[in-house]
Amino acid sequence: MKHSIAAVARMANLSPDVIRSWERRYKIVEPARNASGVRLYSDEDVARLTLAREATRLGHPIRHVAQLSDEQLEELLDRKPVESGGNLEVVARLLDAMHAHDLATASQILRVAALLIPVRELVLEILAPALREVGRQWEHGDLAIWQEHFLSNEVLGIAGPLQQLAPGPRVLFATPPFERHSFGIGLAALLAAARGVAACNLGVMVPAAQVIAAARQLHAAAVVIGMTHEALPKEDAIEYVRQLDAGLPAGVDLVLGGTAGARVAASAASPRVRSIATLEEFDALCVRWR
Repeated sequence: MKHSIAAVARMANLSPDVIRSWERRYKIVEPARNASGVRLYSDEDVARLTLAREATRLGHPIRHVAQLSDEQLEELLDRKPVESGGNLEVVARLLDAMHAHDLATASQILRVAALLIPVRELVLEILAPALREVGRQWEHGDLAIWQEHFLSNEVLGIAGPLQQLAPGPRVLFATPPFERHSFGIGLAALLAAARGVAACNLGVMVPAAQVIAAARQLHAAAVVIGMTHEALPKEDAIEYVRQLDAGLPAGVDLVLGGTAGARVAASAASPRVRSIATLEEFDALCVRWR
């Protein structure tokens, strides 16, 4: 059975203008057309538009709603409003999926969360806690290294599309040549972008000379170096930071993040070098940069 847009507007309780806008901008539905080019909607189209209307009424942006399947929309509408601790449940479901080796479910949980949860909340209350807990469980032998790597790559995969280069002050992110972990700077860059900072992630294992060159050419306001590995070679780390301190233009902040950043910053003994212990502390620093 096919319906006209006027009939659909009545059934879905949406104006024809809203329906056309959602189709054109977000491809929420793709109606058929008759020989004259008039839109003809199916029952399934009507049901999807009704679900989308309810989701937007609850405050979910249509650009996110349009990316969800009908089943995901139904699940979203079945949930109670997010209460304190709601994100802890998301983390728990994610860890349960990892323990069950259900990678498809783990991936879906992350992607739905990325669509529906504000970026700052996503980073601080879901992604960072999940990665920390997976790392802790790996150290205790409860999860395998491949599971930690899988989740880290999934997190970085969803972080990329969320990070848009803002017009604000430019901050570079990198790790030294002896630091292979990328999720720390990845989450920090995502958090910075959410605060309106132009976050530019150079990736892992970047020589000091290349960081300096990028900072000069891109007129960076700050450089953030991730040092998450406690066992990294301390003398090499100190020398790396001293090279950055000597080569970066005056006025460029140099921030060391991660578990090893504090002891390296203390040894570097430079007024420009500072360490950040947590993402929450880094979030506050981003506000100052902006």
